[in-house]
Amino acid sequence: MNQPPPHDPQEPRPPGRNTTLRLAAVPAAEAPPLDRTTRFLAVVAVLALVAVLVWVISRPQVRHNEPLTWNAIAPPPATAIHPWRFIVLHHSASRGGDAQVIDRDHQSQNGWDGIGYHFVVGNGVDMPLGRIEATFRWRQQSHGAHAGALPLQKPYNTDGIGVCLIGNYEQQAIDPYAERRLVELCAHLIDRIPTLSVGRIIGHRDVPGKSTACPGRGIDLERLRFLVRKELLARGLTVR
Repeated sequence: MNQPPPHDPQEPRPPGRNTTLRLAAVPAAEAPPLDRTTRFLAVVAVLALVAVLVWVISRPQVRHNEPLTWNAIAPPPATAIHPWRFIVLHHSASRGGDAQVIDRDHQSQNGWDGIGYHFVVGNGVDMPLGRIEATFRWRQQSHGAHAGALPLQKPYNTDGIGVCLIGNYEQQAIDPYAERRLVELCAHLIDRIPTLSVGRIIGHRDVPGKSTACPGRGIDLERLRFLVRKELLARGLTVR
């Protein structure tokens, strides 16, 4: 097959022919400097990005200020309350989240029928600080899926109320307001459920056979039990 003759760069190209653009790398020192306007816009864009990141990280936490009452968390009147024996505390080990996020994760990642906890307490990121959400397990008074899968851990699922505090409390201390709300929740549960007691407020790490730091060293369980006793006494209730 005959090859077409090479094109003479001195002659104009025939109409309809495409041109070829060749790019060559140029050392940064030899590159033409950006004009003042371009440099200004680039600096503004970087500063705006930094400002957005700072706001996201340090935005003020929104508190959930509604008083916690038994009526707000009580299961439906026709649902008999299970004789729970433990309150098992967990943390999400994440910066934020809420009951819906955990519910989705427990279904997709663990293959469960939904969130494994009975209550979720917000930390102000994605869920208002101190907000307490009762999940379907509490409303139905059904067993949890939070303590572990070993046979000796089963009682802590069947008879343990799983409470998940949003946040990573291995890295930081619990917010005093969230702690206060947790104390109120525990006091309500102990007051209404005779099989519970202050001494049976435990961490996930206290479940037999568990190798975990959950709910983290930032939650002082001895202090929490002391505060729950104090709350019960302040309400004129029996401390068990």
